Order: sequence, then structure tokens, then C-alpha cells
Amino acid sequence: MTAKTLLILALAASAWVSSAHATILTTTSRGVVSSVYQNTLDDFGPGNLVGKKFQMTLTFDDTTATRDSYLDQYHALYGLNLFSASITVDGVTRDYRRIGNFQQQTANGASAPNPWGSDQAFAGVNWTTREESLYAYHGIESMEHFFAGASASLTAPLSAKVRPDLYQYMMKQAQFGHTDVASGRSTVFYGEIEEFSMSTVAVPEPAGLGLLGLGALAMLGARRRRRQPA
Repeated sequence: MTAKTLLILALAASAWVSSAHATILTTTSRGVVSSVYQNTLDDFGPGNLVGKKFQMTLTFDDTTATRDSYLDQYHALYGLNLFSASITVDGVTRDYRRIGNFQQQTANGASAPNPWGSDQAFAGVNWTTREESLYAYHGIESMEHFFAGASASLTAPLSAKVRPDLYQYMMKQAQFGHTDVASGRSTVFYGEIEEFSMSTVAVPEPAGLGLLGLGALAMLGARRRRRQPA
């Protein structure tokens, strides 16, 4: 194989890597636990969790996800895939990695023809078996166009502090539930969100990583051939 052919393969591999990628979606909410339905599983320790600070981070990628969108007013994806839920309450952190249902969406009511459209940012995961169930949801929604002027997008970073003094909210809540089905013990709480953020990171898919390696080898081979004496 000639050096020129190897170089063409390297460039093709690089182009493929730039297009073959998955998007890692992450949402994080912070606030205070407002109510507790049950805390017998003691995920975050025994006692009353009300008034404790919480942080919820949900992460999944969009591989095999179904997308739904309408102009720049609404954008959502949902599906079944590996997700990570990291929950911290009063300094105690629990990380859960499961294969289950996920959903994430944004909506920009300010761009809708109907002036009553709400602005939303939401994400949730759900996993259930005969032995265990786990769910985590969080989101904010305002009728007063909290995200006014921005297109609804799952790939545009978002970071917002909830301001009840400036906006009226239909929702600013986080929910977490973890249940041991056999024993009936569970930890279930609701949290009042004070900060909410969304972010994305594009990463090469396995096929893209393989071609990236091929491209590197091809360029190395071309360099060695050029150094060989005639």
C-alpha cells in the first residue's frame, strides 16, 4: 500500500470520527429536601431528611434514543439505555448505574404562537425489576418565559438559579425513590430546586475510535515510507 493511499485512509478516518459520535447529556439540580415519604432504606442515613441540602445529577447518552422536536419551541429525547444517577443528601452520596428508561426535554414557550406556552427544562430516569425499583426526576417550569429568547435545545448549555421573586413557577421540584421490593423498605423524598443546569459532551462512538486508530497507523506508515531510502 502506497504512502498516498495510507494518507487518504488517515484523512477518511479522521472525517468519520468527526461525524460518528454520541452525546452525553447531564442535568444537575441543587436545593433542599422539602418532604420525605419514607426513609426506611436509609440510602442517605437514618432520620428525617427534611431541610437537608441535596444534589441530583442524571447522566446518559443519546445512543438509540428517540428524538422529538418542533421548530425551536420544543426538543426532547427518550429511550432505554444505561444511565447514571448520582444523589447527594447532607453530604452523603450514592451513585446508581442502571439500564432503564430515560427522558430529557426543553421547551421555550416564548417562541410559541400561544403566549401561554410555558418554558421547561426536565430530565428523568426510571428502572424497575422484581427485586428493586429506582427513579429520579427533576425539572423547572415557568409560565413567565424563564428561558425567553433562547431556542429550545438539548445541546445548548443551560445554567439557572431559580428566582421566585422574579418568576412564578409551575414546577421546581426534584423527586427520588429507591425501593427494595422484597422487604418493602424505601427512601423516597421530594426536593425544592434552587439551581438547575444542563450540559452535553460529544464523544466518539466505538466504531469512530477504531477508525481513529487506523488513521493514526496509516499516517505513521506514510511517514516511515517517506524516510526509507530509494
